[in-house]
Amino acid sequence: MAEVKKKTNDIVKKVKKVIKPDVTPPFENRLDLKQLYLYVVVVPRGQADAASRILKEHRSSAQFIQVGEGTTKRAVNDILDIEDTKKDVIYSLVREDELPGLKKDFDAYYDSGKRIMGISFAIELNSFIGVKLYKFFTQTVRG
Repeated sequence: MAEVKKKTNDIVKKVKKVIKPDVTPPFENRLDLKQLYLYVVVVPRGQADAASRILKEHRSSAQFIQVGEGTTKRAVNDILDIEDTKKDVIYSLVREDELPGLKKDFDAYYDSGKRIMGISFAIELNSFIGVKLYKFFTQTVRG
């Protein structure tokens, strides 16, 4: 009887070694997750390429450019000395740790010339669906 018990215990030990429970930690413990922001840049038509280059320098994996037009009345434009109301609007996803450098670079860009102007701001994203999508937009993984 003792021999059967010993053999049973040996078999149980071998099975436990083969069948290990999944002890992989959740993805938030394996990845360096940073808050994502939607960074919006509005510049005069034709300046989107320069703004896009600044975003790429700060690890933005994608920029979505849309054309737009201002909606102010002509009298307001005359007072503010605005001739052209055509704009490029750039939407981009950036990580929280890139924001300070990005703001600094856009401030320098806006100060670099009289005809260079625009506005940029960040909107915090509360949630993101899918680890692979998050990794792609934060350039943790490609594809």
